[in-house]
Amino acid sequence: MSIKLELKNEQKLTITPMLQHALKILQLPTLELADLVRDELAENPMLEEKEADENSPLEISLEETPIAPELESGNHTSEVTLTDAGVGPLGFNMEEWNRHFSDDGYEIPKYEQDSHAEVPEVQVTRSPSLEEHLLWQLRLVCKNDEDFRVGELIIGNLDDRGFFVSPLADIAQTAGVDEDRVGDVLAMVQTLEPAGIAARNVIESLLIQLRNFPERNLVAERIVEHHFEALERRQVDKIAKAEKITREAVLAGIQIISGLDPFPGRHQFDDTVEYVIPDVVVEKHEDDYIVIVKDDGLPELKVSRTYRQMLRHRGEMSAEAKAYLEEKLQKAIWLIRSIEQRRKTLYRVMETIVDVQKAFFEKGVEFLKPLTLREIAERVNLHESTISRVTSRKYAQTPRGVFELKYFFSSQLKTTDGGEISSTSVKAALAELVNDEDIKHPYSDQRLTELMNGRGFQIARRTVAKYREELNLLPASRRKRLE
Repeated sequence: MSIKLELKNEQKLTITPMLQHALKILQLPTLELADLVRDELAENPMLEEKEADENSPLEISLEETPIAPELESGNHTSEVTLTDAGVGPLGFNMEEWNRHFSDDGYEIPKYEQDSHAEVPEVQVTRSPSLEEHLLWQLRLVCKNDEDFRVGELIIGNLDDRGFFVSPLADIAQTAGVDEDRVGDVLAMVQTLEPAGIAARNVIESLLIQLRNFPERNLVAERIVEHHFEALERRQVDKIAKAEKITREAVLAGIQIISGLDPFPGRHQFDDTVEYVIPDVVVEKHEDDYIVIVKDDGLPELKVSRTYRQMLRHRGEMSAEAKAYLEEKLQKAIWLIRSIEQRRKTLYRVMETIVDVQKAFFEKGVEFLKPLTLREIAERVNLHESTISRVTSRKYAQTPRGVFELKYFFSSQLKTTDGGEISSTSVKAALAELVNDEDIKHPYSDQRLTELMNGRGFQIARRTVAKYREELNLLPASRRKRLE
């Protein structure tokens, strides 16, 4: 073997930390971006919040505030425009930027900037968690500290359905008690609200709820305990024959069971109550639709005049202080530019979506067109990954309601006349059919397929079953209401 030197040319795609930060800003919803801006205001002395009567930070002149040569670009707006060539002290590269963003001198229309469209005020509150609710009750019923400690371990091992998922032996070993003691405390926890909590499966959950009724129905309890599979299949006659009771008695028991919640922890006591705050608003003005970016909650930023003056006299400060301020200045410039670019990108993407989906805004979900991220990327001359980021976790308030931006993108299906239709439209039509069906005789997947084909949708039975599951619709046998 020999040692030698070789020169090799290769192309490599790299993303600098600052560009990664810009892409993160692009992806953030307005509320999270506001939190990030406030954190930056607290950390970066070069950033200040602009007063209401001040000019935009994009128009601040640095004529009286010369800065280090490596930050200058030959004009008086270098503070926000940066250099168009080369790599700055923090690794900024315009070539990288242009792969993900495209300005082209684009400005948001004046009517958008001056618009005062009102978005309903949203309050975010916190409700008690399931664990907090149970621990509060446990303190009231426990007779000693040891039982409370065991009960606390049991509650801590409930899953998101409210089921107790750990073996008794594990709790006993952790608590240093025997399994019988754990079993007794588990029985006590199962008496807490919501009824059915800390069960080990669906059958036990339903039985706990039935046994807590003031007037117990033994038929309903036997159905759950001994005929659960037949209950799922709605085999009323089989249950009646096995229990030697009338069909009417079985139906009465099933009616009681249907009012129970098999997963008592799933739908109650969420840790937080979440509300959607639109990032953009679409309004109809005469025959046209306009887009309004709702960033009212974002602090408006400017570069600190005090620290700019300090940089003007940087010869009087230490090398460390000068380097620190220049770094913070570059970060401030980058943040201001990234936020403004996010605003423009969000506006352009939503404007293009509105243009493509105008029939949806006019007529409803049946007219939603198939649309991909690539199509929007080509229309606005941006990278497809940028479109994905800007539409992630953002919502639009429209005349048709509030929708996540991802809602407007869907795959296409063929119609019987050779046309194309959005899969979202197909799901809406399927949900409408199920909603209007006779609950005593619900449509099977095969019948739904025939009805969908009759409406002009070229769709297979397996696709109907897939869409039905995505819509959280039960099979026909479980949608049927018994008499």
